[in-house]
Amino acid sequence: MIALCAGLAVGIAGQLSGNLNLTGAVGSLRQASDRASGRGGTNQAASSVPKVDEQTARLAAAQGLLSARALALKARSKSAWMATVDAKVSSFRGRQAVAFDNLVKLPLGQFSYGAATLAPTLSATRAQAVGPSAWAATVTGTYLLAGFDRAPQSFEATYTLVHRAGGWRIADDSDGATPLQMWDLPGLRVIRGKSDIVIGNAPEARMREYSTIGDSAVRRVSGVWGTDWNSHVVMVTPASNQEFARLLLRSADKGLDQVAAITQGVIESGRRAQGDRVIVNPRAFTELQPLGRRVVITHEITHIAARSSTTSPTPIWLTEGMADYVGYSGLDLPRSGVASELLTLVRARKGPKSLPTEADFDPSKTKIATSYSGSWLAVCHLVDLYGQAKVVAFYRVIGSATPPRDGNQPDPEAVAASAFPRSFGVTEAQFVVGWKRYLETLAQGRG
Repeated sequence: MIALCAGLAVGIAGQLSGNLNLTGAVGSLRQASDRASGRGGTNQAASSVPKVDEQTARLAAAQGLLSARALALKARSKSAWMATVDAKVSSFRGRQAVAFDNLVKLPLGQFSYGAATLAPTLSATRAQAVGPSAWAATVTGTYLLAGFDRAPQSFEATYTLVHRAGGWRIADDSDGATPLQMWDLPGLRVIRGKSDIVIGNAPEARMREYSTIGDSAVRRVSGVWGTDWNSHVVMVTPASNQEFARLLLRSADKGLDQVAAITQGVIESGRRAQGDRVIVNPRAFTELQPLGRRVVITHEITHIAARSSTTSPTPIWLTEGMADYVGYSGLDLPRSGVASELLTLVRARKGPKSLPTEADFDPSKTKIATSYSGSWLAVCHLVDLYGQAKVVAFYRVIGSATPPRDGNQPDPEAVAASAFPRSFGVTEAQFVVGWKRYLETLAQGRG
């Protein structure tokens, strides 16, 4: 969370630990889910493991249910959707009814399921509790928000199937990793703006405010970054902190009180981001004054602009510093006031010795406000010295670095260090010396 200034109530944060990569996060969530529930093969009854031909039949049944669900959604037939769900009254059945109602509110250009695979075998106790011949399948799918996503976005669930008189039905989704999706939020609303769509279950008046801020933020971001990005933004606004944490694939909200919003999406090597979302933290964001909310949303939309028009990672100090630079642009706030917490450390000779790194932005391990301030002032100092156009060009050079021959991601710190002399005529080390001197100048009230 970044302290804005003495007259503004709270602060801001951008991407959690740099980028939230959904692909990696889902895998971690699945492993944690398996450990928590005792799945993984060591405590399961051998008799509960189906034979190969039975596995084939089960997967075919699951695929049939998934196809029926996709067709039901396309036809907007809630009865057909609910026919795939176990008729036994349960919280899961209620949530599935909510999910359908929410899905038909979204501007879906596509919704489909891929292949189902066998999930870890249920324990004998769990299978008996669910019902006859219960078993679990991991399901993948894709969807696309028309007019906003450049490519289909993926989702995943683990469904528990049970056999009834009418055939197989889906009875639960708690026997494996099933990340919360926007369409799972009860009381979902969809608010459309000129350049954004706000999806969530926060109060309607608040969501409309977010949409208005988002529309103006898109214009500010394009004015600094340029227009070669997907300038149609999706914001997701959960009503509770628990929902916020679950949308971020976290089981708890430790440290998230420092985060007012986060940019979430899949990051693939060598590709532009295709479907980022801004996820708003309901508690931290609403504690901000109106000016702070404008800064937060502009900050996050800067991330979306950069991620949807670059293909390689950049150092986190530059990523977050640029987002704050655009976020504060046009506000004419005194830098010494915005970065007061950092400058207090500098006056006490406890200021930064180097540009912030990934570890400095982990809210579960440290206070992150000073790292944001240091990154912002680094970008501000670059702009003061060389101009906004050169700094944006510098970011773009790093963000378009050619991957090494081994196929790994380019090392952003190394790319930045090599780009400094070509972009500014000084080395990164020389700039850091000047940046620390600049922080001392601000701390003494001379900036």
